[in-house]
Amino acid sequence: MPVDERLGRARLHAVHRDGLALVLSSGLTSAVGLLYWVLAARLFAPTVVGVNSVALSTMMLLGGLAHLNLTQALLRFVPVVGPRTRRLVLTCYGVAATLAALVGLGYAVGAPRWAPEMVDAVGHGPLLLFFAVATPLWAVFTMQDYLLTGLKRAAVVPVENLVFALLKIALLGVAAWYAMAGGIVASWVVSTALVVVAVNAWLVLRVIPEGASARGEAVAVPIRFAPVARFVRSDYAGATLWQLAVNGLPALVLARLGAAEAAVYGIVWTITMALYLVPSGIGQSMVAHTADDPLRADAARRAMVRRSLVLMVPAAAVLAAGAYPVLWLFGEHYAERGSWALSLAALSAIPQVITASVVAQARVQQRMRVLVAVPGATAVAVLTCAWLLMPPLGITGV
Repeated sequence: MPVDERLGRARLHAVHRDGLALVLSSGLTSAVGLLYWVLAARLFAPTVVGVNSVALSTMMLLGGLAHLNLTQALLRFVPVVGPRTRRLVLTCYGVAATLAALVGLGYAVGAPRWAPEMVDAVGHGPLLLFFAVATPLWAVFTMQDYLLTGLKRAAVVPVENLVFALLKIALLGVAAWYAMAGGIVASWVVSTALVVVAVNAWLVLRVIPEGASARGEAVAVPIRFAPVARFVRSDYAGATLWQLAVNGLPALVLARLGAAEAAVYGIVWTITMALYLVPSGIGQSMVAHTADDPLRADAARRAMVRRSLVLMVPAAAVLAAGAYPVLWLFGEHYAERGSWALSLAALSAIPQVITASVVAQARVQQRMRVLVAVPGATAVAVLTCAWLLMPPLGITGV
């Protein structure tokens, strides 16, 4: 076998290995996350679950907006910058965390006007503290998985996220014991903080210096500010619209349909995200392993679609058919109100494989218009249709 062919197969194996590690991470955390929300639904009233889930979704939305999609910059450029890796990482972290803290605090200051339900549930002071602390923590937490993948340490991601999920469950039990109205968000924030500190101390102090030394200057590609800025700007525009569609909808449901329906929608989307994360994980691996050779991106995209559909089609079909009994685990209220919504959301994950693969290829090849147009068109369609269909159909319309 020619050397180039052997190297190509080895690289393809690495792409699939890391992609499956990220899928495994999604599966493990989704399974434990399902248990988390089952317990939350059983331990807290639906209105409490609704307000807490909207607070978390809003925090994730703000954190996603504030990190400027530097996640993808880490994924795209860390594999090729060599000894300048730590500088790139610390710069991205610093920018994202600072902006996230300001955005989170700004949102909380105005919460009495645009989120009075949250203020009534927990008080304005605790809400200020939550958004000021949780938003930058979440921004860094989100970025570190992409950094691990870019450093070819994707195998660590399932362990990290499983620890995070188990910590949340343990702290949720403590919160329920003390009857804390904000116990759900408290369990989330404390778990995030512990994992962020542990993982990034290991990465910055050990993994990054060792990797940079091993790669050396010879393999490093000079990274100029202007190309990185163009990439981040375009990817951020598309990702912002996508974040609005994903994490903005719970707040829309809360305002339009009330806390009880928001609780149902929050559970439905949490379950559905387990499917959406499959092509996302495989796409992250594809970007990390083809960043240094964009000419292979089209072949890598086709392989990504094949492998994703093999996993996605049966999983989506089973979840769509079993939506009622799955939601029954959370309670009769969730099963009665959300089964049709869960069936439709599960089936939507199948065409999402195609759009996710197109965006992943565009990131490798730095095709800026595609990075904006595909997620942007999806977000506009989702938000518009949800707004129009909510009054007659409830969360099934969403």
